[in-house]
Amino acid sequence: MFQSKIEIKGKKELLEAYKVALEPEQNFETQRAGYKLKPSKDKLTINITAQDATSFRAVNSTLTGLMSIVWRVWNLKNETRSTSRKTK
Repeated sequence: MFQSKIEIKGKKELLEAYKVALEPEQNFETQRAGYKLKPSKDKLTINITAQDATSFRAVNSTLTGLMSIVWRVWNLKNETRSTSRKTK
């Protein structure tokens, strides 16, 4: 059995965005692999379990792909707020 615990710390709003993005996929747990989210005040913990290396890799790929999308959108939104573009 393969197990991993990932702890993500950051701004509350970003942690909530990760949680919202990852929650639906959490319901597609198979006999071979799955993950559980555990949000807390200052971090989001993801517990991954898998029966074999292939399914472990698949879960990690899914998680990192979704989290990458959230991160990019988060950065775009925050860059837009913090910088002003001047038009000529």
